[in-house]
Amino acid sequence: MNINETFKNRSLGLKLILVGALAFLLWIPAMLVYGLVFERSTRAESVKQEIYQLAGGEQTISGPLIIVPAVIETDKLEKFEVPVKRTQYFAFTPQSLDIDSKISATQRRRSIYDATIYDADIEMKGQFSTLVPPAIADGEAKFDWQQAVLAIKFRDDTALKGIRDNLSVKINGREHKATFEPGISLTVLESGRRGDNISLPGISMMLPITDPSATIEFELALPMSGGGALQFAPAGEDTRVSMQSDWPDPSFQGAYLPDSREITDQGFTAQWRIPYLARNLPRSFPVEGNLAFLDQGKSFGVSFVSAASPYKSVNRALKYSLMFLGVVFLTFFLFEATTDARAHPAQYILLGLTQVIFYLMVLAFSEHIGFDAAFAVTAVATVSLSGAYAATVFHSKMRGIIAFAAFSAAYGLIYLLMKSEDYALLIGSVTAFGAIALTMFVTRRLDWYGGRDKA
Repeated sequence: MNINETFKNRSLGLKLILVGALAFLLWIPAMLVYGLVFERSTRAESVKQEIYQLAGGEQTISGPLIIVPAVIETDKLEKFEVPVKRTQYFAFTPQSLDIDSKISATQRRRSIYDATIYDADIEMKGQFSTLVPPAIADGEAKFDWQQAVLAIKFRDDTALKGIRDNLSVKINGREHKATFEPGISLTVLESGRRGDNISLPGISMMLPITDPSATIEFELALPMSGGGALQFAPAGEDTRVSMQSDWPDPSFQGAYLPDSREITDQGFTAQWRIPYLARNLPRSFPVEGNLAFLDQGKSFGVSFVSAASPYKSVNRALKYSLMFLGVVFLTFFLFEATTDARAHPAQYILLGLTQVIFYLMVLAFSEHIGFDAAFAVTAVATVSLSGAYAATVFHSKMRGIIAFAAFSAAYGLIYLLMKSEDYALLIGSVTAFGAIALTMFVTRRLDWYGGRDKA
């Protein structure tokens, strides 16, 4: 007796157990595809970051600030004959800050990967009111107001690549003669000895101050380029930010969501307002480290995400690959349970491998023609092949048509899983319940020991 005849004589209950075991075995190559998706997405992200860096990187703009050096003379200690002196820099934030940014975003392609870069025309307006230094705990500070600088901090030095033109600056309504220089230089002195010369990422220009109590109004035009994201820190006591862009798929990120926003197929607009108490930042503070206190955990803005990226969608569907292998195998099994035809385990394996390769084909094609087109092409090919195979195995065109319809419904559910992040679990769980319920209904009169329907 050959193996096929042996399986025909076995009970359908044992056959169902075997089919379930085959589904688990074929789940292993599906997980290997999952690893390939991870590798391809990591490579895509690496290329994307390279493109971002060439454009200026993901920009985080903090400021403007006024930074003033001060010599701090500590209180005289008994074991010292003279007090200790050190240099300390202090940052002063604007009383009001209005930022208006008009952003034009495009996609750049390298090989089969692409990334979103942008050009932003940023206008900053506001004013500094009376510059009141913070209290000094261990001595008195003598401020050198003539050495004050107006500074804008960036995320890192790469951001300087994104400056497209010289900045235009108006102070109190007049064009300012001084120009911005790269970096924010802080020279640390202690007891008259030169210490470290610290350069922070950003730009700065000299802004001598004659009267710290006088109001200083400013207007800045900052043409910037970058890639992936644009964020701002709430530097003003009252900070208002407005963004307008032609990018239709924004992802609002950071410590604050926009107060209002409008998203259309032509782009988006968004507005933020951050009051003084909400920004968790004093009006003036000592400059320490890389000024991370200014923007760390406080910045907000937008990421220019690509809605067409296939990797997240394929990953989401692969999480349910075992369930869909089970649905395909159950379709074949129900044909066996309701007819005299029998399928060999090798035929189940071939059918299952077709479903596994489907995910691989979606990934491969989507990197070239986009996710929706790739899914349509590979789903039609896979469903047609599986339906034709079912007609051949069970020697019936009608069963092939039924299998084609069942597989089409299954792949429609796969598409919903790939496209829906919020409802993926709901769709998957309802599908699994429905498949089991249908199997129970069709086999409710089946003699699992003999493989025949009860009278």
